[in-house]
Amino acid sequence: MSKQRLTDAMESTDAETRMWKSRFTAARGAYATGNFKQGEDLLAQALEQGKHLPEKDFAVNTCLVGQAANALALGDMEKARNKLNEVVRTLSSRSEPALKELHAVALRFLAEIASQKQDYDAAEQYLQEACRLLETVGVAGAVQLAYAMSDLATVYLKQGDSHDAGELVLSAMELLTTTHQSDTTEYERASLLYNLCHVENEKEFLGALEDSIQKMEYRKGSKHPSIVRAVRWLVQVLRERGEEEKIAEVEEKFGVKVV
Repeated sequence: MSKQRLTDAMESTDAETRMWKSRFTAARGAYATGNFKQGEDLLAQALEQGKHLPEKDFAVNTCLVGQAANALALGDMEKARNKLNEVVRTLSSRSEPALKELHAVALRFLAEIASQKQDYDAAEQYLQEACRLLETVGVAGAVQLAYAMSDLATVYLKQGDSHDAGELVLSAMELLTTTHQSDTTEYERASLLYNLCHVENEKEFLGALEDSIQKMEYRKGSKHPSIVRAVRWLVQVLRERGEEEKIAEVEEKFGVKVV
């Protein structure tokens, strides 16, 4: 069975490593509930502690990716991009499976930045490279590979390519099932994406996307960054259709203000 958490790759069992894992887990929990200041403080502490661990390369770069995710959630794309580029530069020549997997996660976040800027070509390139890296990792990288495939399917959907998106997300769902992760919220995300691939017209798509966000909100909570990203997607589609009144309604409904 593949691990679900990236930090499971750290094999050291010394007290300092266990403390680092606990701190990083707390930072991840703060991120998921929208407590970004708390998460930022925890990650800063974990980063300093990580510099002195036996597996410091993994620990430090994991914290940098976490800080980038936090910055992205706060809308600071430049800060996020700088930290992610630092990770990519550091890990680009590393061959250890855990570091290759972490490299791929950094590429996933770079793809998210590109996607938010509607640079879908760049987003696709980042995600394809992430998938190639994860395929070389083997079974240990299967869960992250499924996540990257769902991300890539989302990029295709945003461009109106429901056929390729559908094939990709179906493969992601099958991969999550074979790795015994079918009960996770990521499987549900993939399932919702698969349903979106089979909506027949744009009006129905908007309704289906809004329904999907509501279902994600129920599972993840209203402040989870994934909800914010999905709302931004919905607002983008509405803006392209000139439905400004509906945008205000959506922002109020989900408590997200899209700039």
